[in-house]
Amino acid sequence: MGEVRVQIVVVNPRTGARSEEVTALADTGATLTVVPGEVLRQLGIPPVRRVALVLADGRRAQRDVGEAHVAVNGEPVPCRIVFGESEDATLVGLTVLEQLGLAVDPVQRRLVPTDFLLY
Repeated sequence: MGEVRVQIVVVNPRTGARSEEVTALADTGATLTVVPGEVLRQLGIPPVRRVALVLADGRRAQRDVGEAHVAVNGEPVPCRIVFGESEDATLVGLTVLEQLGLAVDPVQRRLVPTDFLLY
């Protein structure tokens, strides 16, 4: 089994005119999507608050978050997005995957459609 990397397009929801395509790891262990802060600032996406996070190695950290639209396979969704720092991986988190009805197929190394749950 392996990593699933996907191309995502990050869009400033206020302007809609500015976007950036980045490669991200699909990470079902991450709640939020993480994009380098430099990319978000270039798109004119402002931080709206600072949040506490638990990193993959168990350490605690704080990061700024903002509001963006993220498109996977051409389908955009609004989301809260983390301003990644230099040591942070670029990730598509579970929230975006669930909003788009996508699951990770680690054997085929791709995202696959899945059913939405309503119970």
